Amino acid sequence: MKYFILLAVLCLANTEDTERNTPRNSAIIVASKFSLSQYAVEGMDYVMDYRLYNIGDKVRWERIAPGQNVSHSVVVRPRAVGAFNYSAAQITYYPSEDAKEVRIGYTSAPGEGYIYRQKDYERKFSAKLGVWLVFVLLVSVLTVIPFALWYQSKSRYDQEMPSKKSK
Repeated sequence: MKYFILLAVLCLANTEDTERNTPRNSAIIVASKFSLSQYAVEGMDYVMDYRLYNIGDKVRWERIAPGQNVSHSVVVRPRAVGAFNYSAAQITYYPSEDAKEVRIGYTSAPGEGYIYRQKDYERKFSAKLGVWLVFVLLVSVLTVIPFALWYQSKSRYDQEMPSKKSK
């Protein structure tokens, strides 16, 4: 039984390899879509990247040679706040020069995302310079006062030391 399964897997792999090596004489476009921006924020730029890969062996679009890719980025500015469904983009192309039917494909879809309010985004990711200044001020007060008391005590002790050595 083990040998039969092994033989079936080898035959299937050989068939797949033979199909890969036979010329298709057409373009086959694989497309992907993904976001280059980490967060979608109301009123700020949001960059979507589209990539098209020609895995076929024939050129239909002159810019995508066989085995090559083309990428295109689109910048949008969201206007509304809330959940947003990033649907797949549809691509249409002719697989060869003499093809009569248009081939339709779809990109990968990033799924559902959320468009944040600009106020919330700035609150979460701003520099917070004022908070750091208050922190430094409080830490310096809590550090300077004990240092001043120690230094005052040390200077009194240092003044008394030479008088003991002179005796």
